[in-house]
Amino acid sequence: MLLHLIRFVIGFLLIGLVVFIHELGHFIAARLLRVDVEVLSYGMGPRLFSFQGKNTEFRISALPFGGYCRMKGSIDLTKALRDGRGSLEVSEAGSYFATSPFHRLLIYAAGPLTNFILAFLLLAIASLLPVERISNEAFIAPTYLYPTVFPGLDVRQEAVQPGDKVLVADGTEVEDYQHFTSLLGDAPEGTDVVLLRDGETLRTHLVPESSGGTCVYGLTLYQKPVIANPTDPALRDGDLIVAVNGIPVASTLDVFATGGDVLILTMSRDGELFEYRTEERAFPFAWKSGLAYSSDAKGMKAVAYGLEGAWSYFVSTLRTLGALICFDVDDARMVITGPVKAAQNIGNISMLAFSYSANDGVRTLFHLLAIVSISLCIGNILPIPTFDGGQMLINAAEMVCRGNLKPRTYVVLQIFGMLAAVAIMVMMYALDIRAFFFRS
Repeated sequence: MLLHLIRFVIGFLLIGLVVFIHELGHFIAARLLRVDVEVLSYGMGPRLFSFQGKNTEFRISALPFGGYCRMKGSIDLTKALRDGRGSLEVSEAGSYFATSPFHRLLIYAAGPLTNFILAFLLLAIASLLPVERISNEAFIAPTYLYPTVFPGLDVRQEAVQPGDKVLVADGTEVEDYQHFTSLLGDAPEGTDVVLLRDGETLRTHLVPESSGGTCVYGLTLYQKPVIANPTDPALRDGDLIVAVNGIPVASTLDVFATGGDVLILTMSRDGELFEYRTEERAFPFAWKSGLAYSSDAKGMKAVAYGLEGAWSYFVSTLRTLGALICFDVDDARMVITGPVKAAQNIGNISMLAFSYSANDGVRTLFHLLAIVSISLCIGNILPIPTFDGGQMLINAAEMVCRGNLKPRTYVVLQIFGMLAAVAIMVMMYALDIRAFFFRS
């Protein structure tokens, strides 16, 4: 129970840190645009510790979930309401209301933008961290030669023979099969490769076919049928399948291509042969693969990886939000969680990853925080007053109308926004309640 609590607190604090960085984005933009910030707080609620800077009180508050950035200007609005004025008369230098609507729009846009930049940086750094992965030598085979294993996949790479080893693809030396598949792009013109066959090298050009908007090359891994992690005590790690139902096999593809309801596997172990009978196609073992340390990207490619990853999370989050707006509740509920469940998931998944290695843990944690950061970015650009998107919309309207909103109108919109924000928070915590007490 204590371990679960610790993991939850860790997840809770990390989500709070992402929220605080969002507020830090507002703070930096405000100061760059010469708007004074009265308070920048990590956490909410009563003040625990603070120190006074030149213009800002930097504060740590009691509830370490998020934070806030309070800009100068509340007095201007209060005076206008108290005096019943129909417009704001700014009396304070450095006030939020003393700057232009365009600058205000930039200040509010800085929060979501900071979240996107944070996600990009987290994913870029994560892509550079080497982690242990499954690694197979880059032996390949054309799928069209195995129609029973790949029915309907008739992409013909006739220059490739089963057991060819890929040395170079797209001008890059191939590290393993997994690296080779990552080098096969979506360019319809195809990829140049250098193959090794029977000790000789040959060059060829692989031309894909388009299927569902992606390029299909019709190539698969050609792997020796050596077993690993057997669940049946009659088998051992490293046993080699040499025949199935009396038919010699040289690869895992040959094993899967063999017909029959009952399979008699002829196995080789330490130079001796024995038979193993099975009636299940779900074999009680895995195929033996190597392990290697590698990263998702190297050098400046990490920048592209981070941008693509952040954008992918941005688009998928928008789609989820769209599903919720269109009342596709079941689809949205599959991926939307409340803050408590999110904190619990971050703590549990990260700690599990750290149990494998430090790099696995950091990489997993950065991906999870990137998702949180993008979710916060999307949530804050909603056109609801008190949210950044609503404030940006107000600022855009002021730019068009060439004047500030009336103080009373501004307050009414803020009240409406606060009610909407409370409703959203109630909905999010309702998801937590449902997850913990009404699991289905």
